[in-house]
Amino acid sequence: MSTLSPALRRAQRALIIAVSGAVLLLTGITALVIDSQRGARPDVSGPVLPGWSARAGEARSIEIIAPDTMFRFERTDEGWVMPSRGNYPVRAERIAELDAALAQLTYTAAMTRDPARFAHLGVDDPMEGGEGVRLIIAGAGEAVLADLIIGRARGEDGLYFRLTRGERAFAASGQISGLDDPGRWLGLDFMDIDPGMVARAFIVPETAPAYILERESPAERNFALVSPRIWQLMTAGAANGPATAGARVRLRDVDEAPDIARMPDAMHRAVTFDGLEYEYRFYHGMRDGIWAVIRIETVNEDARDRAAALRALTDGFWFEVSADAFERMTRPLNRSAEPRAATAEP
Repeated sequence: MSTLSPALRRAQRALIIAVSGAVLLLTGITALVIDSQRGARPDVSGPVLPGWSARAGEARSIEIIAPDTMFRFERTDEGWVMPSRGNYPVRAERIAELDAALAQLTYTAAMTRDPARFAHLGVDDPMEGGEGVRLIIAGAGEAVLADLIIGRARGEDGLYFRLTRGERAFAASGQISGLDDPGRWLGLDFMDIDPGMVARAFIVPETAPAYILERESPAERNFALVSPRIWQLMTAGAANGPATAGARVRLRDVDEAPDIARMPDAMHRAVTFDGLEYEYRFYHGMRDGIWAVIRIETVNEDARDRAAALRALTDGFWFEVSADAFERMTRPLNRSAEPRAATAEP
């Protein structure tokens, strides 16, 4: 009986492996096709929430549940507010953006109905430890108008989702982003003052001394250290950062301000050339993070309207500030300046 040469045996083994791999691949594809078709909607097309543009006005509450946060909006006579943040107003344009996105959300494909695969699409329930973001919109009497779990993006203009009580995930065209960011809903970027308009800053760091920075006009690039006079800046522009750091700040969170009987741990106050004065009073240890009460005043009538708009967003509230923003606004003087050398007396 003839025996196969080593070369033929290797070729035979390679052929067997290739055929086996092809069979496994075909089996996997077949399983996915069967999974996609089994129990799928016969008409996976059209809007996910039919007629949402007409129904959006019925909404009375919106609840968002993410893996690491949960919050709720409620509709009042004055507009949408967030009760867990001291009834801070929700930006109307963000609600309008959400309504438009939901109205445009359209089915494109039926995906898996295997719960074990939901995590791959990001549509597993966050209330059960999943990574999805659940969106619940209710009308009068808490009647549910929409209840979706939004998953990962699909390409540049699509996403995965499933109805919370549904057994299947779907792909849809449309984008819904930033649902789980409270700051985006609340518009906590309202401190948006042109740094070039800052004329004077009074800074009280956690460590002494307090100091004052000033420039005479917007055309003047650098701030001078006007107090304490026994110190001098290390470089001409060393104080520019601390002086303007409070003009544009993206605040992290907000809540109703408590009654505070003690002095602040640090402070940053500035005045603009057109007469707007803003002040941050910082507090540590009253809750997690660094929180600030923001006070807005006017030095002259030119800034009256701007001040009124800012006071409507700050009065009665306090705000969480990032550690980086706090450091920039309350930088110790010895980071930018040094004591003047003593002059020897004759």
